[in-house]
Amino acid sequence: MSQACVTRWISCPECEASCRDHALPPGTELHCQRCGVRVKKASGLRSLQPAWAFATAGLFFAVLANGNPILTFDVAGNTQSNLIVTGVFSLFQQGYGPVAALVFFAGLAGPVLHMAAVWYVAAACCLAQRWPALRRVAKLAESLEAWNLVPVYAVATVVAVVKLDMLGTVDWQQGAWWVLVLSLCSLFTVQFFDRGLVEQGLEELT
Repeated sequence: MSQACVTRWISCPECEASCRDHALPPGTELHCQRCGVRVKKASGLRSLQPAWAFATAGLFFAVLANGNPILTFDVAGNTQSNLIVTGVFSLFQQGYGPVAALVFFAGLAGPVLHMAAVWYVAAACCLAQRWPALRRVAKLAESLEAWNLVPVYAVATVVAVVKLDMLGTVDWQQGAWWVLVLSLCSLFTVQFFDRGLVEQGLEELT
């Protein structure tokens, strides 16, 4: 049987239904017949290079965002500089261990692991390298996408500053700018890490 006659199937990301794969004209999409979720989108001239670039920048800015104070809080002459991890330690010391672990994963570990997984898969596809466990890492990137909550953390920080400003003096520090840039890199990484491009790139490697 010739290779052109082989039927290829891909799974729906939502209901895991099997969908018959085929080449798509530019600007079209393949939807699941069971739940209607988009399974594949015509890639055209797009590639994973933007996702690779934003993931690389995001990992770099994650180091800067976690290594510099976000804000300085002054109440009656008592000044304290806060890092991202400061809230995690405070929750743990107050006896809220599970909440501290959740905040640590959603605000620190999850975003870094997600961008690292995206970087690994995108770099392998762009460089045409058959690195180990590519499909497993791609699945990990998809599952961690919902836990990349840096933009949510940035908005929550702004809301907290508005509340704290009623109690004392709050000054933004350099780390706040790195969190802002990290949030943008995180959003663009999710936007450009297209599942269809990943599947196409992995198929070409194998």
